[in-house]
Parts: sequence; structure tokens; C-alpha cells
Amino acid sequence: MEFYDVVQRRRTVREFKDESVPEAAVRRALAAGLLAPSNAHLKSWQFILLRDREKRVKAVVEGLKARDMKDREEIERFVARFDEAELKKVYRRSLPLQQTMMLQAPEVLLVCYKMKALRECRTLFELNPLASAWMCVENIMLALAAEGLFGCTYTPYESKGLKEFLGVPVGFEIAAVIPFGFPKDAPGEGENEDLDARLHVDGWG
Repeated sequence: MEFYDVVQRRRTVREFKDESVPEAAVRRALAAGLLAPSNAHLKSWQFILLRDREKRVKAVVEGLKARDMKDREEIERFVARFDEAELKKVYRRSLPLQQTMMLQAPEVLLVCYKMKALRECRTLFELNPLASAWMCVENIMLALAAEGLFGCTYTPYESKGLKEFLGVPVGFEIAAVIPFGFPKDAPGEGENEDLDARLHVDGWG
């Protein structure tokens, strides 16, 4: 598939078919992740696939503490903290599926990276390991789209419990938890973004 076709095709999907994902497709997507640019060429990335169902439930519910929020009033109380209408819209759509998407997806991937604790970082330069980990994540998401697979990137609010449960070594963080598989419904059309509204040449003005 042509690169720009893949970029256009990628979507965020939170509901999946009950259909296993070919192992070869998973390995191709992860191999694509390893081709991403990295800070100082370190590529200190590690992947965890949560395939054991019992262990996944404990990891998601007890370790990650993913929300299982279905009550509309509770959801509205949650989104009241945000000012942006688009952010409210996203959370209204995602909160009811946050836990179930991870429990029901055919595959759940954790992308880990090595860096010192965020509280110790004083400059943007020190965040390069996190930035490059997300380049790895993007490569994986695009590769999955090329395979006809889709998912959702979830950044843990607090990863300590999940890291302890899974035995993630000290010094590693979790960039994203990615449930993925074949979409339950055909992904919708993407929005046409206005490039000119965001493009500045030789300065912001």
C-alpha cells in the first residue's frame, strides 16, 4: 500500500471483531516500529503483548485501573473539568469503552521505553526518549493500518501498578497501551484538516 494511502486509512478504533490477528502481521507491525527514528540511536524500546486472558484482566483492571464508566451522569461530571468542546466529545465517546476495549481486543500491546523519571527532567531535550517512543508507536499504528488492523493509543495516567504487575524493570516507562484487531465496524472517513490554517513560513505571523 502506498504510504499516503496508509496515513489516510489509519483510524482510532475501540471496538473489534472476535477474530484472531495473524502472528505474522503483529511481527511486521512491531518490526516497523523498530525502524522509527530514536534519540541518540538508542532505541531503548521493549514490547509486551498481553495474551493470557486472566493476566490481562488483572493487568487492566487492577494494574492499569482502566475506567469502566457507563453512567451518563458520571461521564458528564468527569468531562466538566475540560474547557475544550472537542475534548469533551472524545471522552464521552471513549470512557464507556476504555476498559472493555482492552479486555475484548484480540491483542493488547504495551510499548515501553527507557528514561529517567519525568519529575527529574528539566529540559525538553531530556524528554527525547519519550518523543522517540511515540515515533515508534506511530510506525506501529501505520503498519497495523496497512494490515487492515486498527486500535487505540492509551497513555496511562499512572503506570506504577501496571509496571509492578508485569515486572517492568526500574527505569522503564510505558508510552502507550494499544488494544488492536480487526474493527467491528468499518472505520469512518477522516476529517479534512486545513493545512493552510496551521502553516507558517519564516515566522508565526
